Amino acid sequence: MPFGYYTIEQWKRSAGKTRGAWVPILHLDASHSLTSALKALESRNRSGLYRVLQMQRCIWAEIEDGKLRLHASHASSPKSLAKITEIFICESGRRPTAKARADRKRAKSFGE
Repeated sequence: MPFGYYTIEQWKRSAGKTRGAWVPILHLDASHSLTSALKALESRNRSGLYRVLQMQRCIWAEIEDGKLRLHASHASSPKSLAKITEIFICESGRRPTAKARADRKRAKSFGE
């Protein structure tokens, strides 16, 4: 089963225009599957054009020593993605690697 959270979006046309946009209508966390996302859409019982997006990876890209480095992490819900975004803003785009290393070291020593 794929890992990640699902966002279901519906295509909505702007009033009197040929253009439109995808509008999020439902979020399902990582404990759900694509099948349950489709069942949730079915239970709404509304016609329309929909798309199911699976969100899984968040990529934090930054320049280190003149080279682009990509750091991937899992996003298990819109809330966890918002938290990563908040950290990105607070840290001005620099990954807090020293804090992450200290947290991992503390967690390891706690488990021993």
